[in-house]
Parts: sequence; structure tokens; C-alpha cells
Amino acid sequence: MLTEKRSFAAGDYCFKNSGRTIPITFGYETYGKLNDNADNAVLVCQYFTGTSHAAGKYAETDLLPGWWDALIGPGKVIDTDKYYVICSDAISNINFNSPTVITTGPGSIDPTTGKPYGMNFPIFTLDDVVILQKRLIESLGIAKLRFVIGPSMGGLQAYLWAKLFPEAVEKIISVVATPMMRPSCIMVPNQLGIEAIMLDPKWQNGNYYGDDAPYKGLLLAFKMLLTATRTDHWSYSNFKRTFLDPTFITCANPYQSFSGRFLVEGEVEKSVITRMQFFDPNAYIYIAKANTLFDLCEPGETLKDALAKIKTPVRMIIDDSDLMFTREQSEEARPLFSDCDISYYNSRNGHLSCLFETDYLKEPLNRYISQ
Repeated sequence: MLTEKRSFAAGDYCFKNSGRTIPITFGYETYGKLNDNADNAVLVCQYFTGTSHAAGKYAETDLLPGWWDALIGPGKVIDTDKYYVICSDAISNINFNSPTVITTGPGSIDPTTGKPYGMNFPIFTLDDVVILQKRLIESLGIAKLRFVIGPSMGGLQAYLWAKLFPEAVEKIISVVATPMMRPSCIMVPNQLGIEAIMLDPKWQNGNYYGDDAPYKGLLLAFKMLLTATRTDHWSYSNFKRTFLDPTFITCANPYQSFSGRFLVEGEVEKSVITRMQFFDPNAYIYIAKANTLFDLCEPGETLKDALAKIKTPVRMIIDDSDLMFTREQSEEARPLFSDCDISYYNSRNGHLSCLFETDYLKEPLNRYISQ
């Protein structure tokens, strides 16, 4: 399945909490065909480090397809022979420097100064991301979505669709995300990742554009993220306590030097470096901040009262091994929704199973989509 990136000029947008107004543009992709009644549309929301490239390839020669290609396509679980599937780039997309990502973020040029926004970019929430998605959906002539779905941060956006635009979505399906952001998740990986970047001397209060970016801080932040989204089972089964170089020729003995390393350190760092070539550290800071600010409750409102207001059917798929969004949280939320069903699986490998072990998702997704 071949696809192409499109650009959506959302116009001037006033951010919900900051009150700042700036022009916003972001990218999106579509798969399948919108029917004559425009009533077969589905929105897929990106995860934290994801993009709108959820499925297909831009060219036959691409090495890899989109991140949920195993689930989206002709005859697949999210069947593009039946549904018109839309996925958009979030504002401040972390992959700001990728040629296939279109996003307005801190690295974008502020039209009032002619320089990158840097830390003058408005602090935003996922509410803003969803409100901008609604503008895109309306521009496509779609009044109501069959469902909104996404993993992790994408699941958080799905809950916000149920809160903010219940008339515009038939149901939501949240994958490895619960409707609350607990203090532990605020800290790890989000706030600690922000601080890791800011502590890098090259960060320069966010004014590093044109100079070396604070990639050491970004590397540490991303390693924190990867560690939080995996498990002891995953790390031990893959790396055990093996030294990075058991011969100690290319890497020192950890018992004799602080530069000595274990295999888990080297392999995690290698996988992180492979991913972060297009990352903008400031964009990481802003999207992490948006995650810490996720809250379905209005000021002074209890979670019970907030979830009771949501009448849109809610479907959750939770990995029992997830350290960030847990079964305990989902079971706390279940009775507070008017219509909620939850499916569980146990990959033993943690939060990122939603991207790398998608076979676990197929049965519950088939059931929830067909309901």
C-alpha cells in the first residue's frame, strides 16, 4: 500500500491554556477511500515519538512501512477496503527534522521575529492537539468518525475526543493507555526527560538552532523513555548480565572502570541513536510537557465526576506487563465510565508491545471494531 504525506494549514490557532495565537500547519496521511456519505472515517492518533506515517510506504523501495502497518490496510484489522483512515502529525512532533514530517513546533520560524520559536513556542496540551485534529477532520468534510484509536499517547488523545467532541465520534479504542496520568508517569519518563535535555550545556535555554544541538541530554531522555516502556523480562531475556565486550578489548571491564559497560547499556543506546537522528530536543521537551499535563478532569473535579460525563463507548486494550498504564488504573476507571470494556494481554515486554507485538491486539481490535 503506497501513501503520500499531505499538509494541512490549520490557520491561526489560540492555544487553550496559554492564550497565545500562532499559525499552525501539520502533516497527515490517509488510507482507503472516503465513501459518498462520508461516514466511514477513522482517526488513528500517533504515539509519543510517532508520526502520521501509520501504514504503507511512500515508495516501493522504502525499507519499512508505517508503524501500525500490521494492523492498517486492505483486509487487515483496520480494513482500508472498508474504512477511510486518517493519521496526523502532532504539533511539536519530535521528528521535526525528518523530511517526511510536517509540524509546527519550537524549531519552526516565528513569523513575528523571523527566528525559530525555541522556548517562546506556546506550552500546549493534548487538548490542543485534538482540537486541531478536529479542524482537519472538518476540512475533509467529515462530521462523525466511526472510531478514534491510538496507542499510548494516541490512546490519551482518544479519551480527549470522547470528552471534547462526543458528537463527532461513535466510540474510542485506547491501546495501552488509561484515562489518567499518574504522578509516577509524570516524572518517568516525561519530566526527568525534560530535565535531562535542559541540563545539557548545549541546550542554551532552547536557543541552540544554528549550533550543536543538546544531543547528550536528548540521548539520556530517550534512554529513560525506553527503559520506562520495557520490563525486566525484556531486558534480561535479551541481554542478561553480559558485558558489552567480554574480551575487554573495545570496552573496559566494568569492575575496573566507569567506562566499562554492560550489553544492555550498549544495545539500548544503539537503538536510541538509530531512532533520534531526526529528533529536535526542544520538540521532545514540549511534547513531554503536553503528556504531563494530560488530565480529563476540570479544575477541582474528581476523576469519578470527569469520567461520568463521558457517554461515548470506551474500549481499552491493556498489557499486564506495562509499567506506565496498568491494570490497576484501568480497573479503577472501568466502573466510572457509562460504557466501558477492557481487554488484557501479557507480552511480558512492557508498553512498547503495542508497536512490536501487534498480534496481541488483533483479536480484541476485531471485536471492538465490529461491535
